Amino acid sequence: MMHSHSSRQHTVDSLFTLSLLGVFAISALLVTVFGANTYEKIVAKSSYLYESGTSLSYIREKIRQNDTAGSVFITQVEGTDVLCLKSSVADRSYLTYIYFLDGSLRELYQQEGYDLPLSAGQQILSVHDLSMEQLSDSLLHFCVTDESGAESEITLQINSVQ
Repeated sequence: MMHSHSSRQHTVDSLFTLSLLGVFAISALLVTVFGANTYEKIVAKSSYLYESGTSLSYIREKIRQNDTAGSVFITQVEGTDVLCLKSSVADRSYLTYIYFLDGSLRELYQQEGYDLPLSAGQQILSVHDLSMEQLSDSLLHFCVTDESGAESEITLQINSVQ
């Protein structure tokens, strides 16, 4: 009788160990699935923040670098709204256009009077849309729509108005 009790005890121990191992395996699987889902959301969010945040930071920094009297304004070129940044180098006037064309934020730098086509501009970032508006002589408003359709906006003040 001692032998069968020991055998039953061994079977119960084995079943308990296997059950514990099964619970551990299922828990590990669930943690992995939830972790992967969370990671996917974080990557999507960081991609959104990168696209829209970087676009607006780029525009803000370009305005800050060129903020001198009469050198920052929004105008139209080829029927497209462009942020125009005017600068002078060695008594020559240069224009930097920042605008949206064909799915990307673009920049075109040229000597004033040369009138290169907007399609010649360098692609900076892929975005779904960019709108801009001159609210007053000293306020500019920008709205970027990223690839997923989320919008980010910023209103910037030009410090050195004519």
